[in-house]
Parts: sequence; C-alpha cells; structure tokens
Amino acid sequence: MDFFYRKPEGLMGLDISSTAIKLVELAPARSGYELKSMATVPLPRDAIVENTIIDSMAVTQALLDGIEVARPSTRNVALAVSGNAVIIKKVTMLTSTEFDLESQIAYEADQHIPYDIDDVFLDFQILGPLPDDPEQMEVVLVACKRDVVEDYQMVLNEAGLQAKCVDCSVFCLENAFELIEPPTSKETEDLLGEADEGGAIALLNIGASMININILRGGQMSFARDQFFGGNNLTEEIQKAHNLSFNAAERMKLDEFSAIQPDVLEHFYVGLTSELVRSLDFYAANSAEYPVEKLHLTGGCALVPGIANEIEQRLGIETNIVNPFSVLKTSSRKFDADYLENIGPSMMVSTGLALRGFDA
Repeated sequence: MDFFYRKPEGLMGLDISSTAIKLVELAPARSGYELKSMATVPLPRDAIVENTIIDSMAVTQALLDGIEVARPSTRNVALAVSGNAVIIKKVTMLTSTEFDLESQIAYEADQHIPYDIDDVFLDFQILGPLPDDPEQMEVVLVACKRDVVEDYQMVLNEAGLQAKCVDCSVFCLENAFELIEPPTSKETEDLLGEADEGGAIALLNIGASMININILRGGQMSFARDQFFGGNNLTEEIQKAHNLSFNAAERMKLDEFSAIQPDVLEHFYVGLTSELVRSLDFYAANSAEYPVEKLHLTGGCALVPGIANEIEQRLGIETNIVNPFSVLKTSSRKFDADYLENIGPSMMVSTGLALRGFDA
C-alpha cells in the first residue's frame, strides 16, 4: 500500500519499536531477494513510549550504531508507524478512479478521522468494487498524526538518514508475508473453483508492547488493528513474581525461561489470548462467514518457547511462526545462519518495509 510517498528506490527498512531499532536492506536476486545488510540495536527502556520519542539522543545513537553494524548502501529509509499514531478505516464509496478519489478523500476522511485534517497525513488504497453492488467500492483510508512522523524525521536527520516512505506496520506484515506465501492470482482461483470461498488468515506481530494484527481474506486486507500488549507484560509478571528488577526479569525471560514460575506464564497467556479474542471478535462481527483458519505469528514474542502451541491450544486455531529470512538468499560469509533463524521472526516489519524499494 502506498502511504505518503510514491515509488522510492534503494530503501532500507527501518522498524523503530519501543525496545529496539531494526534495519533491513534487500537486493534483487535471480529468484526473489537477497539479504544485503541488517542490524538490530536495543533501545533503553522508555526511550520510546506509545510512539512518543522520550529520549531522542538515545534513539539517534541507536540509529548510528545500527548504521555502523549494517553498513547499508543507502541512507534513504522506509519507516513504519503503528498504534495510536495511526487510524485505519475501511469505508464504502461510490466507484471512481484513483484520480477522482484524490479530490474527495479529505472530505471522506473528515467523516471518519477524529483529528483535524490539517494535523494528519492522509492516504488511501482502493480495494475494489463490492461484490453485490459494482457502483460501490471499498477503500482503505489511512491517517497518521503529523507530529509523530515529524518527530521520527527529526531523529532520522540527526543520524544522517532520510525518510522517503512511511508505511503502517500492519501493511508491512502483508508485504513480507507475500514473500513467504505469494498471493494466488484471481485466474488461478477461478480455475480451482476457490474464489471467495474458505476462511481467512491472520498475521500477528507480537512485539514488546504492541500487537499488530492484519487479517487477510483472498489475499486482501479485511481487518487491521493495533493493540497495546506484548512481551513487556510477561517481563512485568516475572518481575513481580520473582522479585527482580525489570532488566533482571528480562534476562530471566531470555536466558532462564525454564525457571519461570508456571503461574506467571499462565497469567501472561490469559492476557494475550484475551487481547487476541477481542480482535477476532471485532473481525467476526462483520465477517462471521469467513472465520480465521490460521494464525501466522511474528515479532519478538514469537521467540518465547512454546508460544505458537499455547495460542493454538487456547484459541483452537492452527498457529505457526513465520520467518521472512527463510525465503531470502543469504551469504554465509556475511550472516550466521543460526542467528538469522533466531532473529528472523522479529524482523518481519523491517523486511516488509525494505520491500517498498521495489514497488512497481
């Protein structure tokens, strides 16, 4: 999905989360793409809180450290935004061309966006005509707070980087997932007799403080949502139960997982599944005839031992962990295979962003 800017080239995907910055640069390969450079650098706790940059110097330094590690060939980046900085609405409008819609979108946004239009960036994507009414079409309307983007641009400029593209994390998941499971063409669906049949799949990116959810049906976004919940909730449960500092609890989660009290994990999974059920219920309210049949899990929380099995058992939906690096060509001289396998699920958003450099 285009967002704020049209077809940049030579982009580095930059995912700035509450706990780390993640850089990915790709290059075209004979079949698919090659991982050209990458880095992940941790951020101090509370450097970024709910998309607000609290410690700009720490974020700038992490960006500089990431550049030093990755040594990318470009300083142009594609950046992701999410959470309360972004509003995504699927609306119905009279069928028209993209050119004609440009002049109408500000008026339409004013009906759906609870902010002054002058305070946000706007973009849209035409999904297509309604199956039962070709005179109406579905449009995804996207708005992002202007001050959030400008704050990120400031730290990028301090690090010698330039934002050429801004995307939504939920759409980046979709971009990266198409590397793993390329979309089936409409012609193939028709030949197989599968058009408009079956259920949906959900892409879940569970990070330290946020869950990005994108539910796809027929290869197209049907529902998107961000929720504030993530791995930090587990760390805080460990902190309380084991009487540790936050940093010590984080180390325990990463290095001594088997020593965590079972009731701590139970509290975390109850909270996590409650959040997921809430989103699935919102989706089902309008799409009950197309239930979610599979969950694809990414993000830092995908590295929690046994999490896919826990979610599958608790929700009754097939769940698996996906790694975008598994389908990229990689050089054994530049990257350690075990490291890529371990870190890959947390790099889904930055990989989806890096793909923006190859938009047609």
